[in-house]
Parts: sequence; structure tokens; C-alpha cells
Amino acid sequence: MDSFLTGARNGLDILAIAVAVYMILRFLKGSRAMSVLYGLLTLGGVYVLARTLGFMAFTELINRLAGVALIVVVIVFQPEIRRGLARLGVHPIFQRVFQSDKDIIREIVKAANRLAAKRNGALVVLTRRSGLKAITDSGTRLDSEVSADLIESIFNPYSPLHDGAIIITKERIVAAGCLLPLTEREQPRELGTRHRAAVGITEESDAVVVVVSEERGKISLAHNGELARDLNPDQLNRQLATMMAGLGEED
Repeated sequence: MDSFLTGARNGLDILAIAVAVYMILRFLKGSRAMSVLYGLLTLGGVYVLARTLGFMAFTELINRLAGVALIVVVIVFQPEIRRGLARLGVHPIFQRVFQSDKDIIREIVKAANRLAAKRNGALVVLTRRSGLKAITDSGTRLDSEVSADLIESIFNPYSPLHDGAIIITKERIVAAGCLLPLTEREQPRELGTRHRAAVGITEESDAVVVVVSEERGKISLAHNGELARDLNPDQLNRQLATMMAGLGEED
């Protein structure tokens, strides 16, 4: 019996390590820090080989530098660590799922379709479980009902708020002209600042972002650091309804 419990505990220990490694790699995937991780893994392999071959001076040097290396790693991976902790804080275990009104989604889809036809760029951020107070404070407070006409007027090229993003929280447009963080991941060259901002805010929160391209007149949807491009109104409506009902995939 004791041997069975020991084996089960060891198995769970290995499983926990595997899950932790998988989550770390998922957070780092596509980021500039990934190349640093490859370098550290290579150095670790060289260290193991040197220790196996009995290179005492080299292994002693690595042992003494290990503490400094840990600090360097924390500094280099700071953006990824921050995003990871932010994403952990908005896990369903800690937050209540926000159920969006279908009428609100319909107005957003209608506005996005109109803006795309006119080739007026737009960024529409829908909050889910996590709040975006710092982002909201960077813009102009509105506290308005969500309507296609209002969204279209905000992103009119002659509007003073058209360059930023609007934030929709609890079925209200709480702010416009908001500044979003840009992703550090490599993006296709044809994607501009709006798309980089949409991906950036979804890397740091569980928000969903509708992006309308000014250059191409296409609609995209950002969520969880990924971008679904060139959506038609039906696809946008369906994906928004799924994500805002708390049923979207968290991958």
C-alpha cells in the first residue's frame, strides 16, 4: 500500500512539473524571450555535459553565476511574467463570468460592418472577467448606451476620439480614445498598430477586441493573444456571442 501511494505521489509530482512547463512555454510562445529560453536550455545542456565529464572549473563557475542568472531571467522575462500573472488572476476560479446581451453584440457587429464598408478604422474592447481601469482612465469617460450609431460616430475620421479604443463594460461604453499596450510578438507586416494593440491587450487580460482595418476594410477579432482575421458579420456575431457567454476556448 505504501509503495502504491509513493508511486502515485511521484506520478502526480511529474504531472505537475509537466503542466507547469507547458504553461510556461505557452506564455512564452511567439515572444522575443523565447529565443532567450532556448539559449538558457542550451547552456543548461552544456552544464550537464561538463559535469558528467568532470570539468570542475567550468561547473563551479556556472554554480557561482546561477544566482545572478536568476535575476537576469526575471528581468528579461518580466513582460511575460506580468502577462502570465494577469491571466491567472482572471481565471474563472477567481472571477464571475460576464453574460453579454445579444442586442449589444448585434449593435457592435452592425457598427463594425458599416465602418469596414467605409474603411474607417476602429478598436472595440469588450471586457469579460477582468477590469481595465488603467486603460479606461487613459481615455475620455462616456458611460453611454451601446449603439451602432454612437460607435460609428466615435470612429468617424473627424472625431477627436477615433484614434483610440472604446471600452465596453457591463453593456455600457465607459470610455473612448483609450490607449492600449502593443504586443511584443511578431505580426504580419500588413497588420498595423490597431491590430498590435488589440493583440496586446488580450495578452494581458481576458478581454475580446473587435478590430476594423482602415487600410483593408476587414474585420478581425482578438482574444487570448490570438487574432482571427477577415471575419464576415455572421462569423463575428457567432464568435462574439460564444466568447462573451463565457464559452470561448481559453487556449
